[in-house]
Amino acid sequence: MFREELNISNTGFDSDFSNFLLKKETIDKNIISSVSEIIKDVSIRGDEALIDLTEKLDNHLIDNFFISEDEINASYRKINKEVISALEFSFNNIIKFHSKCRDSLNLESVDSEVSRVFKPIRSALLYVPGGKASYPSSVLMAAGPAIASQVKDLYLTTPCVGGQVNDLTVAAAKVAGIKNIARLGGAQSIAAFSFGTKSIPKVDKIVGPGNSYVAEAKRQLFGRVGIDSIAGPSEIVILANETSSPEIVAWDLMAQAEHDEDASSILISNSREIIQKVKEIIENECPNLERARIIQSSLKNNGLILKIDNLKQAIYLINRLAPEHLHLAFDNQEIDINDLVAGIILEGTDSAVSLSDYVLGPSHILPTNASSRFSSPLSVEDFMISSSKVAIKSESNKDLYNELVDKTSVIARAEGLTAHAISVEKRKKD
Repeated sequence: MFREELNISNTGFDSDFSNFLLKKETIDKNIISSVSEIIKDVSIRGDEALIDLTEKLDNHLIDNFFISEDEINASYRKINKEVISALEFSFNNIIKFHSKCRDSLNLESVDSEVSRVFKPIRSALLYVPGGKASYPSSVLMAAGPAIASQVKDLYLTTPCVGGQVNDLTVAAAKVAGIKNIARLGGAQSIAAFSFGTKSIPKVDKIVGPGNSYVAEAKRQLFGRVGIDSIAGPSEIVILANETSSPEIVAWDLMAQAEHDEDASSILISNSREIIQKVKEIIENECPNLERARIIQSSLKNNGLILKIDNLKQAIYLINRLAPEHLHLAFDNQEIDINDLVAGIILEGTDSAVSLSDYVLGPSHILPTNASSRFSSPLSVEDFMISSSKVAIKSESNKDLYNELVDKTSVIARAEGLTAHAISVEKRKKD
């Protein structure tokens, strides 16, 4: 059922664990090449390339790149009012959380001479996946921090396979107040908004998860456009002990696996009994689920069980995995979460990953593929830029100003940059 089951006490554990991690980090060279060709095509032919690629890859002929207001309203009306209410509830919590985060930033230093000032970026694109599942929640999770950051020009793009607009995605965009919705997907959409075409505006930053082609396009175009991260398949690590509920653990693992076949569900536990019960529950319950085939494929290809002797050993394993989601499925008294690296850390049985995916407020757009070692969840900081600000008035303290001049001159001359030294010496005060 799971791809591998490893015991930390067994010989060869480190090697087997490293091989598992290596497989997760591999990039398909064919995808790299294909994306490079798509980017080149869009950069040269613009709208014409987008029309051809969309017909070829998404099987529909575009006559208008953007969804009209009438279409947006029609999609919104098709959605059950209970769903709309839930989306509004979620978005309200998201806006509250990210607005509070923005207010907590020191947006301008109290030091008036040497300080740092913040402002929102001008424009951003939110990429929302389509295809295997509908992700209205991703619309809200990407839009929330952007809107809280006061980004002026906000766009959304999503694939419309076969020409079919995803009504839930469009309705969620309306809930978030997004009016500019493009019917484009894949690497071609990332290229279009990076370069700009006759019909598509160039944006400052692109955020949001996508498939491997979208991720690769963001990687190749980073520098021409800002990105949040290079998102990989979704992943969870659950740490369970003898007090954990095997039923809760099993369902959380299946919930993660149902994203797609590439999702990764990993269980770490010091209890053989819990491990066995979790496996039995999955085996019995999974065949009854709507996405059973996807869950089974995900667990078979990317699932992992790690048997440890004690919970302290989990810290090393978790930090090597640096997962997107980490759930400590018990009343944690042993492990300091400051010692752990993950996109989101959930403590206790009640802290369900699904709650964080939908309604709590923090964005579910999180670093994957161990990038939580150096990246953070999508937040207001992703939509803001800062400038260092200098406004020195020497008359307030001439002695200090002259000391600044003298030290600058010494360093500049040591580097052989004489003009630098002279330019500041000219400012010395009598």
